[in-house]
Amino acid sequence: MPTEKIVTLETPTLSAGESIVLKPADLDDAEQYLKMVDDNYQQLTQWIRAPKPPTTVEDRRKAQAADIAHGANGKGYWWLIEFEGALAGTIALHSVDATERWALVGYWLDMNFTGKGIMTRSLKAVIDWSFADLGLNRVEIQASLNNRASASIPERLSIRRESIRRQSEVINGVSLDMASYAAFADNWPPKPPARALPTNELQVDNEILLRQHIGSDYQDMWKAFEAGRDYLGKYLPWMAAYKTEDDYERLHTARRLEGDNFDGSRAYIVQYKGELAGTVGLGIPNRDNVIEVDYWLRQDLQGRGIMTRSVEAVITMLFVEVGIHRVTIRAATSNLASRGIPERLGFKHEGTMRDGGFVNNEYLDLEIYSMLDHEWLASSTNA
Repeated sequence: MPTEKIVTLETPTLSAGESIVLKPADLDDAEQYLKMVDDNYQQLTQWIRAPKPPTTVEDRRKAQAADIAHGANGKGYWWLIEFEGALAGTIALHSVDATERWALVGYWLDMNFTGKGIMTRSLKAVIDWSFADLGLNRVEIQASLNNRASASIPERLSIRRESIRRQSEVINGVSLDMASYAAFADNWPPKPPARALPTNELQVDNEILLRQHIGSDYQDMWKAFEAGRDYLGKYLPWMAAYKTEDDYERLHTARRLEGDNFDGSRAYIVQYKGELAGTVGLGIPNRDNVIEVDYWLRQDLQGRGIMTRSVEAVITMLFVEVGIHRVTIRAATSNLASRGIPERLGFKHEGTMRDGGFVNNEYLDLEIYSMLDHEWLASSTNA
C-alpha cells in the first residue's frame, strides 16, 4: 500500500506565545531581513554557509525572491520571527519529503535577542504545526556539536539526540561534527523514554570488561579488600563490617541476594586485563528517574584511567539505553582520587553535604556531583 503523502499548505502565521509571532517571509521583508543577516554575518558564518547579503534594495529583493521560490510547492516553509514587533530571527522547514513525511528545521536568532526563550518557543510552534496541520511524522534538527546555543534548543524541548554525523559539514574549511535530533508525531510533546534494565555486561575497551559477579570472584574480592583495608577503609563504611573472611562471605552474600531480589540495585565487577580491579555500583532509580553511581578501585591499579573509563561507559549506558535523566556521584571531600572521576567526566559540582558520611566513627563531608542526560549526550566524546 503506497504511503499517504502530506498536504501542501500555504505558510501560515503562527503564534509562539506572548510577544512572539512567526510570519511568512515575503518580498517586502527583504530590506529588513537582509540587514539582519548583514548585522549577524560574522556570527552566522561560523555555523552555516551564508552568502554576503547584497547592498542594494533591488538586489536584496531579488535574493529574497529566490529564497522564497526555493520553498515553493510544499518544498519548504519559511518564517520570520518577530518579538514585541521587532524582527528577531528566522526559522524554516526545508527538505520537506512529502512521501516519507519528514523535514529538517533550521533557525537562527539575532544576537540582540538571545537568552529570552524566543527560539525554543518558536521551534515548538513550528513542530506543533508540522504534526497537527502539515501531517509530518518526523521533524529533524541538526546542530554543530560546538554550537551549544543551537543544540540546546531541541534539548530544552526534551527532543533526544539520535546520532552524531561525524565531519558531515564543512564550514570555512573546517569539518564539523553535527548532532542530529528528531521529534516524532506519535510522541509529541516527548514523553520520558521507557526505562530499560541495565545491561549485564559492558566491554569498555580492549583492557576493561564490566560484568556481573560470578562465584569465582569471591576469593579475589576478599584478597582485594584485605590488601587495601587501610586505603579503602578510609572512605567505604561497609569495610568495617568485614573483619574476617567469614564476615565478608556472610554479609556480601546477603547483600547480593537483597539487590538481586528486592531493591533492584546492581554492581559490576571491573575486570582489567583479565583480573578483578574493583567495582562500579548502581543505586536504585527513584521515581524522578535519578540514580546514584559509586565505585572503588584497587590501590595498586590507581592512575591508569581504569575507573574513569569504566564510569564513563556505565553512565553512557544509563542515559542512552536505560533512559535515566540524572546521575549523581558522592565522594568524601578528602578523597581526591574519587572526586577526580566526576570532575574529569564533566560533572557539575553541586555543593558539599556537611557530615554526610559516617566512616570509622567519624563524620565526613561529601562533595555532590551531577550530570543530566542532555548534558552528557551533547558531548561528542560520549554516546
